[in-house]
Parts: sequence; C-alpha cells; structure tokens
Amino acid sequence: MSKLVEQAEENKSLEAGMFYPKGFIVAGFPAEADTRAAEKALLDSGFAPQDVTFVSANDMQAQASANLENPSIFVSIGSTLNVRQKQYELARDGCSFLLIKAVDEDEEQQAITALTAQKLRYAVKYRLLVIENLMPLIETRDAHPEPARVP
Repeated sequence: MSKLVEQAEENKSLEAGMFYPKGFIVAGFPAEADTRAAEKALLDSGFAPQDVTFVSANDMQAQASANLENPSIFVSIGSTLNVRQKQYELARDGCSFLLIKAVDEDEEQQAITALTAQKLRYAVKYRLLVIENLMPLIETRDAHPEPARVP
C-alpha cells in the first residue's frame, strides 16, 4: 500500500475522507526529474527516506480524482476541496509530487531550505485546520511563469 493510499485511509474519519496529511508538506514539480532532484536535496539535507515520499502524476491524479468525485458539504466549506482540485489539475498536466513529513518548525524550515533552488510549481503545508501556501517562502530555481498557488 502506498503512502498516498495509507493517507487516504487515515482520512476516512477526518476531513470527511478528503486527503489531509496534517504535518506534511505537499510539493509539486513540473517533471519527474525535477521531483527526484528535490527528493535528493531533501535526503541530503537530513530527511529520513521514510519521511519523503515520491508520488507520480498518475497516482496523484487517481487519488485526487477519487477525492473529488463525491465531496461532502463539510469539505466544501473550507479550502480543502480547492487545494485538492489544484493538485488534481497539476497532476493531470504531468506534475509529480513529494509528500514531506515536517511536523515541527525545524523540519519545515529544513524542507523549505532544501526546496529553495529547485524547480518547484507548488508547495503547501497541511496544518491543523489550515492549509498554508508555502510558495512565497521558497525561492525557486527557474521559477515557473505561472506558479500554481492555492486560492
């Protein structure tokens, strides 16, 4: 079972089943090679391999599509649905992702530092009741002309 599917199982009772990996950064990249380069940068910075998970565009698209099929009213109230829709669109366009376990501020800053200078399209941090757009905090290499920011 992939970490993405495990996360979906954990969320059945949370967020009305919508993907919500609290304590994780979800980062999207324009191509698999860019994602793998960022994964290496994170591992080189000290992240443990089990705390950085590669998610292919196909896997993210399939999981996001499943989440978006029948969203509950509860999910529609907040930003969770819009964020998931953006992840679906990016995956459909070929972006692959990393799930980065960054529970505390030090881990979050370590991830932000490692992601700086990467070809990053998208980055959010799932916090308790808030999904934060991290893009303004990360200077990216070859910034994408249309960065995918959350609404």
